[in-house]
Amino acid sequence: MLNAELNMIEQGVVFYSRNKQLVAIEHQALEKSSQGLVLVVGGPQTRVGSHRLFVHLARALAKQGVHVFRFDYTGAGDSEGEVTQFTDIQADIDAALSCFAKRNPDINAFSLLGLCDAASAILLYLKQKQDARIERVFLLNPWVRQELTQAKMFLGSYYLKRLTSLDFWKKFFTGKVNVTQSGKEIKQYSNIVRSSSATSTSFVDDMLQGLVTFNGDSHIILSGNDLTADEFRVLCQSNHHWQDAVASRLVQQHTVKLADHTFSQADEEQKLLSLITNIFA
Repeated sequence: MLNAELNMIEQGVVFYSRNKQLVAIEHQALEKSSQGLVLVVGGPQTRVGSHRLFVHLARALAKQGVHVFRFDYTGAGDSEGEVTQFTDIQADIDAALSCFAKRNPDINAFSLLGLCDAASAILLYLKQKQDARIERVFLLNPWVRQELTQAKMFLGSYYLKRLTSLDFWKKFFTGKVNVTQSGKEIKQYSNIVRSSSATSTSFVDDMLQGLVTFNGDSHIILSGNDLTADEFRVLCQSNHHWQDAVASRLVQQHTVKLADHTFSQADEEQKLLSLITNIFA
């Protein structure tokens, strides 16, 4: 359907992955474009995104001349099948890319973008398949949940932020803080860090392999007010393999300082959109 107001064509697309019917929305700029982006959605979101983030992003890029394809993976939104974990949607990403490429033969440079565990899924895809079609990836607040990094994040970020928060002290002096429970949590996390017995989670190791073997540009975009982003920072600070990976000339890190996990505030969403559209410019 032609959206004259936004100067683009938006239409529904049906394609198949592992014999399941998946549903997508394609945003086409009116002029031919050599650039295309596949927007990978993380659970439990759909192709719309929290606060319509993915709709806004797709339209901003299409208005700039970049074709965009956003889809529901198996079992999510309007797509068929049982709900699928992010560690098992790589076939869906491949099918979406193939469908998008077939529909737009002028595109010769593809990008992938994902938020949270969709960013993780993208790195798992890059590890699984050396896809020469992909030129660039955008990884927003990647999900790297592990016992050790979670403990370090809570001790070094979550509780520190609480202790420096005026709202916390108001709750504390009015008896609304469960001091006993907080003490138990701090002791538990401290024991995990001291023991250093927690091992790396396999999907995080596979994400690392995807990042280091990818020959295109990787843009890691982190929110300044998000525990998932904080845990990713802890991982990069405490694991020398991740330190080396993110220090690569092919990896660029960006921070949207006041943003929460889903960029729910309008001002912070606009900063994210401007950052991404400027990279494509």
